[in-house]
Amino acid sequence: MSVKRKAEGVVTVAVEDENDLLRITPLGAGREVGRSCICLQYKGKTVMLDCGLHAGRSGPNSLPFLDQIDPATVDVLLVSHFHIDHAAAVPHYLERTTFKGRTFMTRPTKGIFRWLAKDYIRVTNTSDSDSTALYNEADLVSAHAKIEEIDVHQQVEVNGIKFTAFNAGHVLGAAMFLVEIAGVKVLYTGDYSREEDRHLVAAENPGVAVSVLITESTYGLRSHDSRIEREKNFMKQVRDIVVRRRGCCLLPVSALGRTQELLLILEEYWSRNLQELDGVPIYFVSSLGKLGTRLYQTYIMHMNQRIQQQFNRTGRNPFDFKHIKTRVDFSEVPEMGPCVVLATPGMLQNGVSRLLLERWAPRPENGLIITGYSVEKTLARNITNKPPTIAGIAGGTIPRRLSVDNISFSAHVDYTQNSAFIDEIRAPHVVLVHGEENAMLDLRANLVDKYRGSDYEITVHTPRNTRTVEMVFHGEKTARVMGGLASKAPRDGHSCAGVLVEKDFNYTLLDVGDLREFTGVTPVTVEQQLRVPYSSAFSLLRYHLEQMFGELPLTAETSSSGTTNILRVYDAVDVLHSSWKGGVEIEWDGNALNDMVADSVVAVVLNIESSPASVKLTQGACEGHSHDANASKSQETERVRSDSAADISAKLVLLMKQQFAHVERDDAQKKLVVRLNELSAAVSTETLDIETESALLRSRIAAIIARVRHTMRPLAHNSEPLPEEQLEVLRAGADKDKEKEKDGAEAASLADAAKALENGDEAKAIVAGDDGLAPSADDDDDDDDDGAHDSSDNSSAISSSSNSSDAGSDNEDDAAEQLDEPQSGSAVADDPNEA
Repeated sequence: MSVKRKAEGVVTVAVEDENDLLRITPLGAGREVGRSCICLQYKGKTVMLDCGLHAGRSGPNSLPFLDQIDPATVDVLLVSHFHIDHAAAVPHYLERTTFKGRTFMTRPTKGIFRWLAKDYIRVTNTSDSDSTALYNEADLVSAHAKIEEIDVHQQVEVNGIKFTAFNAGHVLGAAMFLVEIAGVKVLYTGDYSREEDRHLVAAENPGVAVSVLITESTYGLRSHDSRIEREKNFMKQVRDIVVRRRGCCLLPVSALGRTQELLLILEEYWSRNLQELDGVPIYFVSSLGKLGTRLYQTYIMHMNQRIQQQFNRTGRNPFDFKHIKTRVDFSEVPEMGPCVVLATPGMLQNGVSRLLLERWAPRPENGLIITGYSVEKTLARNITNKPPTIAGIAGGTIPRRLSVDNISFSAHVDYTQNSAFIDEIRAPHVVLVHGEENAMLDLRANLVDKYRGSDYEITVHTPRNTRTVEMVFHGEKTARVMGGLASKAPRDGHSCAGVLVEKDFNYTLLDVGDLREFTGVTPVTVEQQLRVPYSSAFSLLRYHLEQMFGELPLTAETSSSGTTNILRVYDAVDVLHSSWKGGVEIEWDGNALNDMVADSVVAVVLNIESSPASVKLTQGACEGHSHDANASKSQETERVRSDSAADISAKLVLLMKQQFAHVERDDAQKKLVVRLNELSAAVSTETLDIETESALLRSRIAAIIARVRHTMRPLAHNSEPLPEEQLEVLRAGADKDKEKEKDGAEAASLADAAKALENGDEAKAIVAGDDGLAPSADDDDDDDDDGAHDSSDNSSAISSSSNSSDAGSDNEDDAAEQLDEPQSGSAVADDPNEA
């Protein structure tokens, strides 16, 4: 179990499985307003919610912290609405990063977003900013083609991520998203409004249990006046400026969104008060003015019932304005009033609204009304403090004498609406985003105090940008029983067996026969075949398998090549041994049980040739050879030659060089020449015959040959005795060792060896040392009763003597038993002395 800790060292979350961690990371809108971008990670899935730009910054600094999350790991990007601070970074993310996921917007959002992003490119991409431009029109066109549409109340599933769009109010096409991953539901509100206005429906409650609510906190603890009061105050201020003061009224707005609500209010007021206001024009100055009006005329079926009923009753589109004139350039606006001008952008950072402000600011009859939320560090926020001067966009300062009022028509929830919605949802975790730090922290403190001691246990999170909030959700796993398994009603204590199918966190229990119908999966049988090296007799194979698995049925198949014996293990695994093939073939139908049986069979076969039981079996009658000491000498010699000439001589050189200082290979004479000071020996590479005057050196080399031979040859051959010629050499060496042992020469030989080493005589030291270390025969060692095994026993005993001098073995009987037991290559390699 891993433990998550804060930087201060306080334990926050104990986690047994990292997949149970739900991570929510604001890449933007964390204790700020702007560049909304929230990353949600759970069960290996990643969802990005919105991808906007910061209105108070420019270039790459306006982007969210996109480098915190690998774009290639993001499965889905969901965009709540078309405003710049929620959607303007989408073309950059889709075209200039490694993002390969899918992107979704509602139909109105996609339609309007394209034109807002295009206008953003026009305003920000200049010849001086080409190198820092976030994207161009080609990127926008390509990105727009990749965006998929989602309807309100439509559920879409992508790679196990389910999400549904709900009405959010705020602007046309704005949506809340309910995201579900492995049973955990997260509701992201985006910007939302719970109050129905002239053309939009109020935000919806999804009506389902929600684990986490991610909501905006734009206004913190502030509450708005009612819509009717705001409209009354708004028209009072406008009328005062244009009628009483005969001045120009500037309304900085965004091109699309709340602007259309203001246009509806002004259009209705002018229609009711035409006599008084007939000579006062209303201008909407924006490059997207006419296009925006047409877009809203197109999407009236996505608006509230009031708009739809008005259209059906009159046959006239409510956005076909009579008193509002759309202009593209501010030069078409009169310098003197009275007039009302709605101009973009809303933050007064640049554009037409900024130019008109600088033109009208020095005159006191003019007025400015801020109608939306003003982002911190923008001119729209600063001017609400009514400074005496403002900075000119071209430099210098301009005196401010026009009036400044703030009547918010921002379609963001205030404290009253937000706290009521939180209480309705009753999510155990609430994450506040899209709010300035002080407002957000005040709201958190209020919510904690409000629900302290109540039955609503709430945890409120206010993460900064790039700070991750982690929550643990284990999630329940429920399987639906379908098909034939569901034909009978379940009873208490009744068990149900079938195939459990898991897809995108959904579990279904099915009968094998129903897999194709319900999942499209066709069951198949995997036939597995494995070939295992094996060179011994079939009788030995059968013996070991039956020792493990009991009596096995045997069948035989005869072909022109020979006979194949087949053993059936547990009616699941076939073991095939063919007389003309090398190895054993193992065949079975793949499943969990059969695979375990096959693994057991393989383990038995691989250990047959090194098993002590095999040694006892091969001491009797063996296939392909005899243990008879009187067997034909020529036959045995020929068998030794066939094995030695091709394989042993090459390996012999390597082992000889480890034992002797000078070893040379004479290919012309087909000999190996061994020199040890004044001693020398020649070994035939064809027959392995040894020519030397030193009997002890001869026995030493014969032992090395025997060791290589035992290492390389299979079980059946290792049971054979050595050729008589080599046996005689080994007997002579062994007899000499026994005589030395009986005469008590061991101590003298060791002393001679030590003295020879001091004098630098290496050869004499080795000979003396070998004489002193050669073990004596055990006094209890009985003579063989059976003459047929006499040569084999002598070979074992003598080889043991030689082996003991090299490997340091203390017991002749143990060494003899090791040489009697045939060993495979792997068994020899396990002994560090033998290797």
